[in-house]
Amino acid sequence: MFARRQPLKPVAVNAQRALRDMDDLLQRAIGEQVTLAIVSEPGLWNTLADLGQLENVILNLAINARDAMPDGGTLKIDLRNVTLRAGEAPAWVDAIAGDYVRLSITDSGVGMPPEVVAMAFEPFFTTKPIGSGTGLGLSMAYGFVKQSDGHIHIESAPGQGATVVIHLPRSDAPDEEALAPTPLIAVGGSETVLVVEDDADVKATAVGMLRELGYHVLDAHDGESALAVIRGGAAIDVLFTDVVMPGPVSSTQLAAAARELLPRIAVLYTSGYTQNALTTGGRLHDGVQLIGKPYRSEQLAHKIREVLAIPLQNDGVEKRISSH
Repeated sequence: MFARRQPLKPVAVNAQRALRDMDDLLQRAIGEQVTLAIVSEPGLWNTLADLGQLENVILNLAINARDAMPDGGTLKIDLRNVTLRAGEAPAWVDAIAGDYVRLSITDSGVGMPPEVVAMAFEPFFTTKPIGSGTGLGLSMAYGFVKQSDGHIHIESAPGQGATVVIHLPRSDAPDEEALAPTPLIAVGGSETVLVVEDDADVKATAVGMLRELGYHVLDAHDGESALAVIRGGAAIDVLFTDVVMPGPVSSTQLAAAARELLPRIAVLYTSGYTQNALTTGGRLHDGVQLIGKPYRSEQLAHKIREVLAIPLQNDGVEKRISSH
């Protein structure tokens, strides 16, 4: 997203409502050792942003904050209306005067020295151990905010925690999600779902959601290990796999092999962005079922029931995709 300026679909969004809707997802992501506090100014303005990407940025920043508090702590998300006037924000070289919604995410963690703050938005820069992060989370947040005509900066010092401050332009349009609410009912089931996800935190969240919905859940960290589970004779009803998979077995290869072994298996892909392997001309291949990240429990519940209700509509789809 940072490199190719991923196309956004901005709509009028109320950030307070968006945070309320993803509260359960945030709580799962930060764990029991971190206390989450969300404070919003009454009469918060709407902003113009891509809702899915905004939720993704908030989730990534929350996980970064959690990692900065290994012994637990407090994560505070503060929402305010602000008006920036010319010359009032000298630290932001490209700041443009106007009305903004300010989103501040503050942790009580270890903090960062100035040299780390200066590099924090650089792609692939990370202070985490090898295998614990790509260094793309903050750079993608930076890319999203800049594409949205907003501003982002970090305030931090060693031992004093960190605050990521995002300003997104005000929108006078009504919140589109609030205009036509179509609440999804979280209907579960008793089928067996195999979750394939290389990110341990995301996998744990998905597994937890599905188990609360009543499903029997198996999990694997890549395509190769998932294929071993299937070949082991498990009776799996749904393969729920991330699109981008490490290792020699891709997600589409995994799906094709799963269908050969279990002809009646339903396949649901998930991804934080549109993957070319599943698209032609920017559109999903016929029969491919995809849920974007991040997703709420109700959305996942609805999508699982949806793919289970499709009578083998996807037969042969993965084979066609793999041949491209």
